[in-house]
Amino acid sequence: MSLSASSSYQVPILSNPDTQLRDGDLVITVGHHSYARICESHADVSIITLFLGEEEFEVARAQCPKASTAVFSGAPLDLRLKVLQSFWEDHAPIAVVHSDALSLSERTLRLAKLQSVEVYSYPIAEEGREEKLKHLTDVLESSNLVMSLYDSALFDPQFSKDAIRLMFHKKKALAAHSLQLVRAGALFALYSTSQDKLELVTSYIKGYDASGALMPASYPTPLRIAFNPYLIRMYGLVLPTDRFLLSEFGLCPESGCEESLN
Repeated sequence: MSLSASSSYQVPILSNPDTQLRDGDLVITVGHHSYARICESHADVSIITLFLGEEEFEVARAQCPKASTAVFSGAPLDLRLKVLQSFWEDHAPIAVVHSDALSLSERTLRLAKLQSVEVYSYPIAEEGREEKLKHLTDVLESSNLVMSLYDSALFDPQFSKDAIRLMFHKKKALAAHSLQLVRAGALFALYSTSQDKLELVTSYIKGYDASGALMPASYPTPLRIAFNPYLIRMYGLVLPTDRFLLSEFGLCPESGCEESLN
């Protein structure tokens, strides 16, 4: 991470938070493990965390005694469903898979029903590689498309690879939560770049300096969208134009917003 290079702030790296932190500090954490570690520290600090999904942050924040906010990774599930409807014509139910610590919000499920999308939430317990794949295989019996949440606990690098292999073998589609998974074989993803996240974090730091309060957790804007061209051809899908995705959903192509306006 190059937060110092992306802003006018010098952000020191903490090697031992228990001795380095002081009351009133603002701490930037990266990922679930570092967030949990700072939450357990004795100092009365505030936290801005990166590389957590919205659903997993809400669960983690409920267990954290510190004031905290987040720059989310991935994208809101309701937006992903709206985009999916613009090109996916299969009417089989959509499965959303996630670790058993997470759950979909009632708001998301209500929005899915309003869009006439049949969505089922499938928690997968962390019981080892073979068990997780067995659970995913069971999910694929009733769904032709699976959506993954940004979920640090479930979608580690090994399970991500296993899931894509399994779904390709079963001729099922994965609507993923990251650009890396699209490049590895998922159908499409809404995401933000690391630079976009850093710029938003910088604005959070400036806001905290000015007011002493944390800004609400949010996604960087605009988000980007990427498709897997091989799978698009394989399924015979007709995609919306870049201009439509920008005007209707505020999404930029992988190459950037400027390209969609030309």
